[in-house]
Amino acid sequence: MKKLFFLILVLCNRNGLLSQTISIESKIGKSQTNYTFIKKNDCSIEFSNKRPDKNDASIVVCIPAAFTNLNNLKVDGIYAVNGNIENKAVINKTLGGVLFIEKNKCRIFQSGKGKLFNDSLLSIVKKNKISFFQQIQCIQNGKAAGFSDKKIFQRRGIAILKDYSVAIIESKQAITLKVFSDDLVLLGVQQLIYTDMGSWDEGWYKDPSSNKLVTIGQDLSQTSKQSNWIIFKK
Repeated sequence: MKKLFFLILVLCNRNGLLSQTISIESKIGKSQTNYTFIKKNDCSIEFSNKRPDKNDASIVVCIPAAFTNLNNLKVDGIYAVNGNIENKAVINKTLGGVLFIEKNKCRIFQSGKGKLFNDSLLSIVKKNKISFFQQIQCIQNGKAAGFSDKKIFQRRGIAILKDYSVAIIESKQAITLKVFSDDLVLLGVQQLIYTDMGSWDEGWYKDPSSNKLVTIGQDLSQTSKQSNWIIFKK
């Protein structure tokens, strides 16, 4: 029995079942919109303000995260990378959501129009080398934010699902934030924070079966001006 168990472990590892990184799933929302779920699985998650290298073999997913300020082409709002806090004086009080990364665990929550970013929290961020950024929170505790927007774009966000797993979710069609949020609630998303799209939407992932680089996004025209990224690493 021990030999058989060892053989199964070897075969699973050879086929990537125990060393799996990301996985890709396709789902259809109530609106009939097609969605791609890029599941983090056992990868690490990091936030960076330095452009990731597509040739870095450890990086398997890269997408733009926070908005980029059009006036100075820097990250919009307060943020931190591994405990280094930036833009403390320019907290964006209209962006209510926060993606918080600590020891490879991420949380999505509301900042109370920026009031959460007090000296007490920021000292913890610095001490524990936490990363975070501000964005629109589309889903909170399994409930959509209640958008009434009419503009349609391809949409993408970072989600925490009912089983606490983490995924990047992207629509294949152009839709409103309302459709995006309402669909994903029904597809099992508990928390969802938006990520930069429109002309800033270039991202990429490495296909788990072939390791070939797949570019995602439809516009890509402002790619050179992107200021920050979320990455999944092996």
